[in-house]
Amino acid sequence: MNFVIVGTNFISDTLLNAANTLPVFNLYGVCSRKQSSGEAFLSNHPNTDVKIFTSVEQVCQDPNVDAVYIAAPNSLHKQYAVMCLEAGKHVLGEKPSAANSQELNAILTAAKANKRLYMEAMMTTHLPNFARLKSALEKIGTPRKFIGQYSQYSSRYDKYKNGERPNTFLPEFANGALLDLGVYPLYLLIALWGAPQRVSASGVLLDTGVDGAGDVLLNYDDKQAVISYSKISQGDNITEIQGERGRLRIHAVSQLKHIEFVSNSGEVEVISDEFDEHFMKYEVAHFIQTANAKKLESDVNTHKLARDVMNVLDTARKQLGVVYPNDTSA
Repeated sequence: MNFVIVGTNFISDTLLNAANTLPVFNLYGVCSRKQSSGEAFLSNHPNTDVKIFTSVEQVCQDPNVDAVYIAAPNSLHKQYAVMCLEAGKHVLGEKPSAANSQELNAILTAAKANKRLYMEAMMTTHLPNFARLKSALEKIGTPRKFIGQYSQYSSRYDKYKNGERPNTFLPEFANGALLDLGVYPLYLLIALWGAPQRVSASGVLLDTGVDGAGDVLLNYDDKQAVISYSKISQGDNITEIQGERGRLRIHAVSQLKHIEFVSNSGEVEVISDEFDEHFMKYEVAHFIQTANAKKLESDVNTHKLARDVMNVLDTARKQLGVVYPNDTSA
């Protein structure tokens, strides 16, 4: 399948390294606003047949493009996804799919109208260890609490403190710690437990108007979850799913690197398989398989799952007081 990667950042590097291990994947082109940045990206991935596009319009006009992976800033996800879907391209959209629910609905409407696949590129649910995690849930007995943590001190935070304005802390790019990091444990939670009945959020807002850290409390009828995230402090990043008979302990919630079952008596059993450094290949393989089967929706990263996650993000941001320009233009 001929892919174009839109956006030449570190996540695109990671995805391409993984996707290149798949015989069904072909990098047809990259799209960057500047020819020079496209060339710089490809210098790390030598391939003389790869085209460089400098606009999404050019990508849409090329009949040889089958699918597009969108890794542009969050604020551009909806615009680019709708353009590509209307041009007849399948779209794998980096998380979060859009800046808000209105934009996500526009993407899914375009996908349905043009009979093309749209899938949110949340890698966690496609990892082999996700299936092992789901199978192990019965070990903990009746589930009662989910504690998800993703706190990673941003490499750009020092620049911010020195008076610079990196994109990762600017509302015009639909950024902030919740959408960048908190979404990982949140997505895992909703994939396992479904949408919550109630949401309550609090956090630390930076003077640019985005959240640097926060906590989201999610209530279900018989259980409770808390998502703790930060880009201005560092954590051990251990996620636990606690039940009446024990708990599942997850290291690195976005990648499910290591999972243990710990019984109430203290016995420890390793649940996870060995970690694969090309962890993004699984979502790409699933996306291609789904598109080739002419399905318009993934049966793993479903459209309902994307909507449920985005609804929580919208509610939490409203309570935090984080407002994006996209919210008024959606």
